[in-house]
Amino acid sequence: MLGLEQFFQELESHCLGKAIATFLNSEGECFVVDLTREADEVKYGYDPHIKGLFIRKISQGCHPYGSLILRSFTAEIDRLTRLPYKELRGYILKSVDDRLEFEKLSPEMLFACQNTDAETGEPLPLEQSVRYC
Repeated sequence: MLGLEQFFQELESHCLGKAIATFLNSEGECFVVDLTREADEVKYGYDPHIKGLFIRKISQGCHPYGSLILRSFTAEIDRLTRLPYKELRGYILKSVDDRLEFEKLSPEMLFACQNTDAETGEPLPLEQSVRYC
């Protein structure tokens, strides 16, 4: 699928050490995979077959659309929580013909999506040590 390689390059460019990718397809099914950078390579999960499964989930799950949240953990520690800062990035994915197209959400849109109850529209408690990118 065209565009898939560019999307994975985008994800891997934001994995400096460890990250978590959460994919949600248009039917509401969720797939979560850990990413770990080892030198110049990013490993997906703890089994060599996970990346292939992840690729299939995205390839098949973006009809007509899907979404992905990438949580990248930084080396910087929050003085208040003593947790590593987490950078969040959000993407809307869709399949057009035989091509994956993706759009990165703005930090403002991602903040609104992550901090609003989808059912009530009410604000959710803010998560600490998070940067919206």
